[in-house]
Amino acid sequence: MTKISIIIPYHNVENYIEECLNSVVKQTLSDIEIICVNDSSSDSSENIVKKFAMNDDRIIMLNTKKPSGQGYARNMALDIAKGEYIGFVDSDDYINAEMFEKLYQKAQYHDADIIMCGANVYDDTLGEIVPDDYYSLKPLEKYGDNVFNAEDTKDEILSINVVLWNKIYKKSFLDETGERFPNGYIYEDLPFFFGTYLKAQRIGIVWENLYNYRINRRFSNISTMQNTDKKVYDRIPMVSLTYEKLKTASFYKEKETEILSWIIDDIFHRYTLLEEKYYKEYFYDMKKFFQSFMPQGDDIYKLATCYCFEEYCSVIKNHYFDFWKFLIEKYKDANKKIKLAQHERNENIKSINKFWKGYKEKLDSEREEIISHWVNKYDSDMKEQYGKFVALEYELKKWQAKSLREREEKIKADYEWLLENQKLQFKQALIKQKEYYENSFLLVKINIKLRKTFNQLKNKIKKILKKN
Repeated sequence: MTKISIIIPYHNVENYIEECLNSVVKQTLSDIEIICVNDSSSDSSENIVKKFAMNDDRIIMLNTKKPSGQGYARNMALDIAKGEYIGFVDSDDYINAEMFEKLYQKAQYHDADIIMCGANVYDDTLGEIVPDDYYSLKPLEKYGDNVFNAEDTKDEILSINVVLWNKIYKKSFLDETGERFPNGYIYEDLPFFFGTYLKAQRIGIVWENLYNYRINRRFSNISTMQNTDKKVYDRIPMVSLTYEKLKTASFYKEKETEILSWIIDDIFHRYTLLEEKYYKEYFYDMKKFFQSFMPQGDDIYKLATCYCFEEYCSVIKNHYFDFWKFLIEKYKDANKKIKLAQHERNENIKSINKFWKGYKEKLDSEREEIISHWVNKYDSDMKEQYGKFVALEYELKKWQAKSLREREEKIKADYEWLLENQKLQFKQALIKQKEYYENSFLLVKINIKLRKTFNQLKNKIKKILKKN
C-alpha cells in the first residue's frame, strides 16, 4: 500500500504551482502518490502539472467539469486515494523535503489517526518568513511527544489552528468516520477539522515547522477570496456546521459558554471584513444564526466574557439601522476616550517641558552666581592672588561638578518615576481598550492611535534626555 496520498487542488496558480510541485516530488519519503485536481483553471497551471506528470508516474491528474471549489476537488481525490495516510498541500505553498517522512514515521510509531506539525508563514511581498504563533501549535506544548485526543485537549481545542495542510489523516479513519468536505464553500476546512479531531482517539505532533504557508501573495488572481469579498458569507454556514459537530463532544456542556463566545466573536469579526455594500445582508444572516442558539433569560449573561457580547446583544434585539446607531455611539465613545488620552498626554508633555526649562534656567543662574562671586572676590588683586585663585577655581569646579551631578541625579530619578508612571497609565489604557474593542472593526484604529500616542511621548522625552 502507498504510504501517503498527497492531495493538491489547484485553480489558476501558474505563478506558484511549479514551486509547490517541486517541493512535493522531492520528498525524502518516495512511496507517495500525488493527486492534483485541476478545478477548471483558465491559465497555464494544467500545462505545468502535465510536465511534472510526464516525468513522475506518482502524479495523478483529475479535472472538475466547472469551477467547484477546493472542498469538491479534495473529495474527488479522497474517493480514489490509495494511501495509508492522506496529506494536503495548497497549490500556492511549498513544503520541507522531510515533511511527509517525519509525519509518517510519527504516525506509524503511535498508530495515530492524525499527526500534525508546525508551519512557517512566508510573506510573499517581503520575500521572507515572518513569526506567527498561530501555526506553531503552541497551545499543545504540554503534550510533548505523547498522543492525546479531543477530551484531553478540551481546554485548548478552540486555540488549535484548523488548517488541513499541516496534518496527515489515517485513510481508514476518514473512511470509518465518513468525514468529507462541504462542497461549494470556502472555510470548508473548519467543519472538517472539528469533525475529524473530535472523533480521533490518537493524535500526535512533530515539533518542527515543516510546512510553508504563503501570505500577501504578489499575484492576487490566485487568492481564494479577498477580505472584503462576499464569499465571507460562507463563514456563517461553515461555523454553523462546526457548531453542530461541537455539540456532539462529550465536553460540550462543560465548555458551552466558551464555544458560543468563540462562535460569536468569530462571526462578528468576519462582519468587520466586509465591504459596506454587503453589511445589511450579512447582518440578517448573522442575526438569524445568533438567534438559533440564543440563551434564555439570565443565561445570556454567561456570554458576557466574549469580546463582542454587546454587539451580539445588539444584533439579537435590533433591526439593521438601530444596530448601526449602536455601533456609531460606541465609536463616538471610543473617540472620546482617545481624545482624553491625547489631551492628558499633551498636558504631561507641557508639564515636563516646563519643568526642564525651569530647571535649566535655575541651573544657569546658579552657575553665573558662583562664577561671578569668585571672580569679584579676587579681581582686585589678580596677580598677587593668582595662585590662590587657581586653587580655588579647581575647588569650585569640583564643587560645581558634585552639585550638578547631585541635582541631575535627582532630576533624572524624578523623571524616570514620571516616565514609568506614564508608561503604566498608557499600558493600562491600552489593555482596557484592547479587551473592550478587540476583534471589532474599531480595534485597529484605537490601538494604532494609542500606540502612536505613546511612541510620540516616548520619543519626545528621549529627545529631552538627549539634549540634557
